[in-house]
Amino acid sequence: MVFKVVKMAKILIINSLYVKEEEKLSAETFRPEYVKILSKLRKLKNVIKFGELISKIVNGDEIRTFVKDGLPYIRVSDMNMFFVETRNIVKIPKNSKIKKNIKLSEGDILISRSGTIGVAAIVTHDIKDAVISSDIIRIALKSKNQLNPYYLSAFLNSKYGYYQILQKSYGGVIPKISQKGLKEIFIYLPPKDFQLYIERLVKQAYEKRKLSEQKYQQAEEKLYELLGISKEEVERLEVERTYEANFKEVREAFRFDAEYYHPKYTKIVELLKKSPFKIKTIKEVVKISNEKIDPTKDPYRTKKFRYVPIAKINESGEIFEWEEFYGWQAPSRARMVVRKGDILVPSLSGTFDKIALVPEELDNQLTTTGCFVVRAVKDYPEFLFLLLRSPLVKRQLERLTTGAIMPAVPKKAFGDLFIPDIPKESQQEIATLIKEYIELRKEARQLIQKAIRKVEEAIENASRFSRK
Repeated sequence: MVFKVVKMAKILIINSLYVKEEEKLSAETFRPEYVKILSKLRKLKNVIKFGELISKIVNGDEIRTFVKDGLPYIRVSDMNMFFVETRNIVKIPKNSKIKKNIKLSEGDILISRSGTIGVAAIVTHDIKDAVISSDIIRIALKSKNQLNPYYLSAFLNSKYGYYQILQKSYGGVIPKISQKGLKEIFIYLPPKDFQLYIERLVKQAYEKRKLSEQKYQQAEEKLYELLGISKEEVERLEVERTYEANFKEVREAFRFDAEYYHPKYTKIVELLKKSPFKIKTIKEVVKISNEKIDPTKDPYRTKKFRYVPIAKINESGEIFEWEEFYGWQAPSRARMVVRKGDILVPSLSGTFDKIALVPEELDNQLTTTGCFVVRAVKDYPEFLFLLLRSPLVKRQLERLTTGAIMPAVPKKAFGDLFIPDIPKESQQEIATLIKEYIELRKEARQLIQKAIRKVEEAIENASRFSRK
C-alpha cells in the first residue's frame, strides 16, 4: 500500500510504513531526503530509538533577570554545532527559582528546540552547572559506555541526525521540536573504537577553539591597553541605571527614547577621547565600499557566485558557510561585492555581534545590501575587525539605529562613527593574535567537519554491506 502526497507539482510516493508512524501527514514530513535517510537507517542492525538511550530529557526555563555575577545561562544564540559559545553568555541570580534538573552535567547533550532548531552541542567542563533557556532541551544518557556523547554530537549534527530532527519538527511559522519527537529518532551505534575515534576528533576541535578564545581575549586586552581604557570602565557604563538628558540634547538629537541617552552610549566617545590617539570619523580612516553589481544582468547572469547573507555569519565573526547560485538566480539583496580582508558590518539592530572578516574563499563574491562593507586603507584588516567588534564601536552602532519595526543604522550615520586613528605599526601585535584566532577556529571547524564526514561514511558503508 502506498500514499501519494502532492507538493509543488511533485508527487512523492511514500511507503505506508512511514506514514503510519508519523503524527502529521504533510508533504514537508516526507521530503525525499528525509525518507531516504530513514530508509537507510531502518535497514541497519545497530540502530535504536533515541528514547531507549536517554535517562533524562527536560526543557529549560525562561529567565529574564540578568546579573554580572551569577549562574551562566545558555540561550539559543549561544548554541553552535558541537559546542556552546561562551563569550556572550549572560548570568542569572544564583537564588533564581529554577528546575534543578536543568543544571548541566559534563557529557550532556543540548538541542535547540525552537529558534534555530536542531543545533546539537555537548556540555564541556567549562559550562557544567550552567542552566538553559526554555528554547533548549537537555539530554542525559543512560550509559556513556553504550553511546559516547561526543559521537552522539557528531551523529546529531550529521545529515542522519539533523534531517530526522527537522522531520519531527512541528508548527508552521515558528517550527519547534518536542521531547517526544526527539525520542523517536533513530540512532546508529557503531563499534566502541569508532565512537572513541570520533570523540578524539571532537575533543581536538574543542581544544583548538579554547586556544582561539585565549588569542581573542589577549587581543582584546592589548587593544584596551593600547587605548589606555580599562574593560571595567566600559562595563560600569553598561550597568548604570539612573541618568538624565537636558532639553538641549533632546532637541539636537530629536530622539525621545530614553535608551538613547544611556551612559553606555553617551559616554563611549568620552572614553575614546581619553586614548593617546586622534579620534576621527570612520569614513576618514577606512573606505566604506559601495561596490555593487546586478548579478541577474549580463555579463554576470551565467557566472556562479558565492553569497553571504547575515544568517551565514556566526556571533564569533566567522563566515564558513555561504549560498551558491548563478547570477540569474540571485536574490534581490545579493548586490554588494566583497574582497578578501573586507569587514562586514550588519546594519540591522540585534546583529552587531556578527561583524565578520571576509576570507580568501569569498574574494570578489557577494554579500547582502544589509551590510556595510568596510575596506582597510592603511590598517591591518584583522585589527579593524577587532576594533569594530569592540563595545567602543558596537555601542555607537546600537545608538544610531532608527526605525520601529526593523531598526537599522542609516548609511549616512555609519560614516560618522568615531574610531581612534592608530598607526599601523602599533596594530601589528593585535593583528597577529587575530590571525591566529581565525586560523585556530578554521582548524577546529575542519576537525568537526571531519568527524561528521566520518560518521556519515560509516553509516553509508554499513548500509552498503547490509544490502549484500
